[in-house]
Amino acid sequence: MSTEMLKQIAASRLPLVMSSSKDVDAVLKLRAAGFVLALVPSAADIEKMPGLRVVQVLAVTQKGFEELQRVRYPGEGACDAHEKGRGAPAYS
Repeated sequence: MSTEMLKQIAASRLPLVMSSSKDVDAVLKLRAAGFVLALVPSAADIEKMPGLRVVQVLAVTQKGFEELQRVRYPGEGACDAHEKGRGAPAYS
């Protein structure tokens, strides 16, 4: 599953339409995991328009935001500096 895609979606203005095969596959995996709410074409629509690969992401779910909080990215946030022993700067 692509946490990078989840991060990208969370930072985007929604709803978001994606049509590249790579993006569609990533969103479908995130949707299956319960991290995003996304609309996909119905089987009837795909039958009428073969090759239609598009998804519309409506929202990041609470579970998706919790996953983003759980995953740590190097160099992001004050927690990383504190954990490496640098701590927060002291102000006088």
